[in-house]
Amino acid sequence: MAEKGELKSEVIKDVLGRRVVLTTERGKRPHDAKAPQRAEKSVPPEKCFFCPGNEHMTPPEIDRIEKGGKWEIRCFPNKFPAFMQTSKKAYGRHEIIVETPDHKKTLSELSNENIADYFIMVQRRMESAKKDHLLKYSCMFKNEGAVAGASLEHTHSQFAAFSFVPAFVKKIEKKEKAFSRLEKSHKSTIYAQNEGFFAFCPKASRFHFETWIVPKEGTSSILDLKQDRLVLLASVLKQAVGAIDSATGFGPYNIIFHSAPHEGKTFPFHLQILPRISTWAGFELATDIVMVSAVPRHSAKLLGSLCKQGD
Repeated sequence: MAEKGELKSEVIKDVLGRRVVLTTERGKRPHDAKAPQRAEKSVPPEKCFFCPGNEHMTPPEIDRIEKGGKWEIRCFPNKFPAFMQTSKKAYGRHEIIVETPDHKKTLSELSNENIADYFIMVQRRMESAKKDHLLKYSCMFKNEGAVAGASLEHTHSQFAAFSFVPAFVKKIEKKEKAFSRLEKSHKSTIYAQNEGFFAFCPKASRFHFETWIVPKEGTSSILDLKQDRLVLLASVLKQAVGAIDSATGFGPYNIIFHSAPHEGKTFPFHLQILPRISTWAGFELATDIVMVSAVPRHSAKLLGSLCKQGD
């Protein structure tokens, strides 16, 4: 039964105007599928394209960050790019960033320092892309798990820069004032925070355990963050992904970095973590409205408790 005063079905809009149907009754449907469990990696390190010793198996390296004389993070061109500098109709760059040499680890198992260095690599790639005046936007994202779009098991991210600004990004660009009110309007679903950033489950979450990480002071791009704030962002991201991994059995997810276009001045910088433990079906494809059964404040309560367990 729904809690007293809680609607069984409700249509909610998020800060970007997207509609979600929150319908707790549909969470009671029978399912044959088992809850996701952490999958064992089938490819051994010696055959992994992204493991140390196999650097010759990737395109020539663009950049790296080293620790103790060995690489901690590597960047190289995507072997199968969507955007290329040789293409007239899809001009741009498409690169791979490998966050760790450890074949077994995923993002939540890296140190805060390692994640902060990962952010530094992201900054370097965006700074490099901005020097090419034909490139207008940099898209940074992470696909974790096959369901989320990752074709290789070793944890990694992708960076793409291209010659136009997507319409959806332009829409976000106009919502800076709305984002400045999120800390107050989502107080009940904030489950991790520090002096620089807070993580919360949006009231109109499109995915179970969906999480946004937002700065507590106005920031347009990850390029605006100095080392101390990168460390704060790394801490909140590690807590959030760690809690989501615990809740989903290391299920698949996407992480999206939303930063200002190259020529943009004001923009609500934030990260989105989108767990992919449910599948969009006919209703979503027919209406562009997402149907969900998980109550965001319940998700936030669980994630918050898991963050405390990890302290």
